[in-house]
Amino acid sequence: MVIGGLDIATTTGAAFLKDGVYTSETLVYSGAKKKKSILDDADEKLALDANELGKVFDWFDRAIRIWLVTNKIEKVAIEEPLRTDFSGRKKAVVDPNSNWAGKSVTYEKKGGISLKTIFKIHGLEAQACKVCARLNIPVTFVNQSTWRAAFLGNGRPKDAKGEAIKMCRKLGIEITSVDAAEAVGIAWYLDQKENPYSHRRANDLFAAKPLTSAQRQIQEAEKLFKARA
Repeated sequence: MVIGGLDIATTTGAAFLKDGVYTSETLVYSGAKKKKSILDDADEKLALDANELGKVFDWFDRAIRIWLVTNKIEKVAIEEPLRTDFSGRKKAVVDPNSNWAGKSVTYEKKGGISLKTIFKIHGLEAQACKVCARLNIPVTFVNQSTWRAAFLGNGRPKDAKGEAIKMCRKLGIEITSVDAAEAVGIAWYLDQKENPYSHRRANDLFAAKPLTSAQRQIQEAEKLFKARA
């Protein structure tokens, strides 16, 4: 069975496992246009643009379909979107010049994900689910802490993205971006879920690392050279 993993965002990581070898890539839409925000009190650099988002969703629909069909993927896991508060988080601020203890600590709002980003990510995830349904490919959502615990051994590491890259390098898996590394982790989780007692799963620590694309090409060239000798 060919298992796929998707880390969907403005830059999407895509990875699949076939015959014990992980292959990853990064899907990027390069047609986004910068536009002054038309939203009141907005800090975001890009405003909601229905026409531009429509182009992004249309491109993503085709890109995901090509990826699924070309690689003959049979099951997919997608990192579920975070449950985000638009208002951001409150941060305590201490005023050392205050004469009253009760007024020395105030709270101000920091961060928060923009409406545009949330709208786009949810839209892209919906497109991926739609394409999978059209192709009769089962899909499952997985929380980021769940797949990270399976892949990294810790569901909430300090530098999760950096740890995902390190793990891929240890396993000899070629990656094109941080998003691709996280997609490998998502596919790893799905493989563990579907095949908890597989031979490779039980012996990962001692199993030989899968060959990279470059190593496979060298191996094939050596075989061809020996056959002609």
